[in-house]
Amino acid sequence: MSRFVLCFAICLWGIAHPNPLLAAQWPKWPTIKSLKKKPDIVTAACKLENDHVELGSKDLLRAKMDASDSLGHDLSYVWNGNGGKILGVGAEVKVDASGLNPGVYGLVAKTQDAYKNSAQCSIEFRVLPPADRVLMSCSVESPVVEQGHDAHIQAQATDGLGHELKYLWFTNGGTLKGDGPRVALDTAGLAAGDYTVTGRVEDDSGLASDCAATVQVKLATPPPPPPVPPTPSNIAQIVFAPNRDSWESRALAQLQRVLLRLQKEPDGRISIEAYAGPEETKPSELANRRAEAVKRYLVQNGVPESRLQTLVGLGGKRGGLRNRMLDVIWLPKDLEY
Repeated sequence: MSRFVLCFAICLWGIAHPNPLLAAQWPKWPTIKSLKKKPDIVTAACKLENDHVELGSKDLLRAKMDASDSLGHDLSYVWNGNGGKILGVGAEVKVDASGLNPGVYGLVAKTQDAYKNSAQCSIEFRVLPPADRVLMSCSVESPVVEQGHDAHIQAQATDGLGHELKYLWFTNGGTLKGDGPRVALDTAGLAAGDYTVTGRVEDDSGLASDCAATVQVKLATPPPPPPVPPTPSNIAQIVFAPNRDSWESRALAQLQRVLLRLQKEPDGRISIEAYAGPEETKPSELANRRAEAVKRYLVQNGVPESRLQTLVGLGGKRGGLRNRMLDVIWLPKDLEY
């Protein structure tokens, strides 16, 4: 039904029914404006996790855009800036400002949907001059030293702005020698124990830093006692019958022990010392024959003559059995005899 016909019918009805018409009873007709599409609105807001960084710092700044499209369209993102390196793509990126000088820098981000509806936002960040800080650490060249020796302590110190540094040193024992970043603790007279060397460094603005090093002092190790000098020892005694230069059979066991000692200790030597009493016939010759008899036996059993020496002597009038005895003396290596 056309609008004209509808209006005509209503008018006729109104003449026949004179009661007033309510406004609410009129139909609502769509307007031209209401027939337009819902608008597509894109919004954007930028923010930084941290808006400043120290000069030369390797820390990355984190930037983020919060964007929306009223019709839910997908969005693309573009970031630009007047300093630093932008790392990454999308709604979140990172900024490397390590190569920038101190100052204020800006970032601009733009977002857009496929229908070229867009929005943009901007943020600023600052690169700050380095903070003036003083740092100090200590190390000891040898943490344990003997009493009377020096312990060397080395300091490593830095100032954020390159100010000249002054060093101060303290100790709870001993004497400090030297100045600047390296000193030595003189431990002369100190008792055994742990001692602390404390260092302090200051710049001309009053900033300071401390460090400490521990030195353990131990008593000096006494020198080892001198080696015991080698001494000769009697390892066999053979008694001869009066006026005889041959030994009895029971002496053979002693000579065998002498041979065994010479084999086990090839650096040792033997001194054969024979005697004869004044009451015996030609005692000097007899004593010599006794010594030569023992020497001959040892050589025949493989002992080099270079390892043997002989000495003879005369016994006393009251020497008794001792006048007819032969001693085999062991001579250790390096013994002068």
